[in-house]
Amino acid sequence: MKRLLLLILVCATINALTTENVNAAGISVDAGLTPPEDRWIIRTQFRYMERKDDPTPMNQKMETYTFPIIVAYGLRPDLTLMVRQKVKYRKMSMSGSVSRDTGVGDLFVLGKYRLYRRNTHDYTFGIAPTLGLEFPTGDDDFGSETWDLQPGLFTSWRSGPWASDFSIAYKWNGFADKGRHGLKPGNELSVDLALAHQFSIGGRADTSLTPVLEFNYKNNLSDRLSGQNVSNTGESLFFVSPGLKFTKSSFILEVLLQFPVWQDREGTQPKQGKRLIVGTRFMF
Repeated sequence: MKRLLLLILVCATINALTTENVNAAGISVDAGLTPPEDRWIIRTQFRYMERKDDPTPMNQKMETYTFPIIVAYGLRPDLTLMVRQKVKYRKMSMSGSVSRDTGVGDLFVLGKYRLYRRNTHDYTFGIAPTLGLEFPTGDDDFGSETWDLQPGLFTSWRSGPWASDFSIAYKWNGFADKGRHGLKPGNELSVDLALAHQFSIGGRADTSLTPVLEFNYKNNLSDRLSGQNVSNTGESLFFVSPGLKFTKSSFILEVLLQFPVWQDREGTQPKQGKRLIVGTRFMF
């Protein structure tokens, strides 16, 4: 009976424990994953990004296909632990020559603590600080080779079929060391806002369709070597990202398309193109 009620409440009501956990509005941010105590969420994704329109005669282009697997576990009602591992495939072309590489990215571990939760008849609001650590376990071409610390803050708001998530995170790359040949990767700031509205399908409480609109800001500082900025590194980006989620009981299928509406790049880097995210979530 408890399991049945949980599945119904996931998609039908604002539940103080599970609505944020299983049906979080955001697609591009993993911090919204919050399984109940002693439950698991497994998220798999396919992410595509491209760089093009090189301002130099070298005509550089890059396509990256990333396949992250995220596992989140509810250690306590107020504490979530999460692990993420990525596999990447990258295709680069320059002056007519093409190279292809495949490798494993760095291992990332994150903890989220529910600091504040307010439940009323009209809305639910929560605040949760996060702390992540990225280990230099990836292949040379796909990892930073540094220990990276990422503090952040995640907030959620629910009212009827409406939902909103806001998150901010600052990734301190090389907080304890430097990378290969003394290179320190630039720190990264991420700010993400997601808005969503849930529609039940066929009057069933466990099936729904949810349009999502995200706004994503990324600021990557320049890499540094011997106290100086490395040329052609560092950029700021702002994406407007429409998406859609289909929910069936404890399973979610999600799609997000990210359009770069503004970008400011250091040096002569190729432009960032559109991005695509297709993923699944399953709680058990």
